[in-house]
Amino acid sequence: MWRPGVDVVSAPVDVCGMSKAWRAAGHIVLGSITGILAACEPTDRSVSDTTVAPPGGGVEAGADAAPTGQWDAGAGSVFLVREDSVTRAVFPLIRQLDSSVVLDESMVRELEAEGVAATGAAGTLRVRGFAAAEEICTAWPTVAISTDAPRDWNVAFQRGVATPLSLRSIESSRPADSARLAGQITNLAASLPNDTTRAFRGLPFTIRAAYTFTPAPGVEALVAEIVRRVNVEANPREESVLFIAERMSGSAEWRTAYAEHSSGAEDDVERASALVAVKLAPAALPTLVIERTGTDWVAYALIQRDADGQWNESWESAYSGC
Repeated sequence: MWRPGVDVVSAPVDVCGMSKAWRAAGHIVLGSITGILAACEPTDRSVSDTTVAPPGGGVEAGADAAPTGQWDAGAGSVFLVREDSVTRAVFPLIRQLDSSVVLDESMVRELEAEGVAATGAAGTLRVRGFAAAEEICTAWPTVAISTDAPRDWNVAFQRGVATPLSLRSIESSRPADSARLAGQITNLAASLPNDTTRAFRGLPFTIRAAYTFTPAPGVEALVAEIVRRVNVEANPREESVLFIAERMSGSAEWRTAYAEHSSGAEDDVERASALVAVKLAPAALPTLVIERTGTDWVAYALIQRDADGQWNESWESAYSGC
């Protein structure tokens, strides 16, 4: 049976990247899974980019591009994220978080929210208001919970705006099935375009996390986070890839639908993880809530499936942290 952190198959994968500084400015490489994005030379800093994959024409957002997506007001004016031992309120309309921003506590005071765990619905919670906290850097405000959900949860939305979908860890499958799926995940990673980072070629993948879920009737999807490492003592480096793939129920063939990549120094590389899956109102679009983390910052993003079955990033939060 496959287990997280186990190296599986050595195969090449990479997607040409972009620095955190560009992403912080609101620029991101997007595509409708379609062709190969323009190659670029890696640097010593952590670099990242986003692609998506069947045949077609990729789109690259340059320096004059607009920030990634707009928040759908129907998804609520605020949502909550459990971060270690604290709960933080994310204000999705705030595009840059700094000391000049004044956040309205009335938007969370006595807020009733529905918690979502990776495995699905986690119950209802109620927010008392902002909580006092000593912050070294500018961060989303912590909130005090007057009534917590009965189950552990990762993200909470305002009542009525999200329908939870269950993320099923491949560890929970039968040993033979999980091993087969782990091999398929590695093969999919190997087929991602633009393997430009030579240092990682031929190195084994490690599957950090992988889940299957059902975004639409008759459709099976998976989201996987995989890494490769260059273990050089003087300069250890890591490549981190998160991707989504789909297949029709009963089919053996997966189609890669979305991918994002980051590489750089092991201690500084950006990592992306799937927190929860929901259908988000009012359009009830299948949505993955993604957490992106660096050395001292965190951001959240929504990756959504449209009516044509294409997955794209629809929104990214401001950066919280240093």
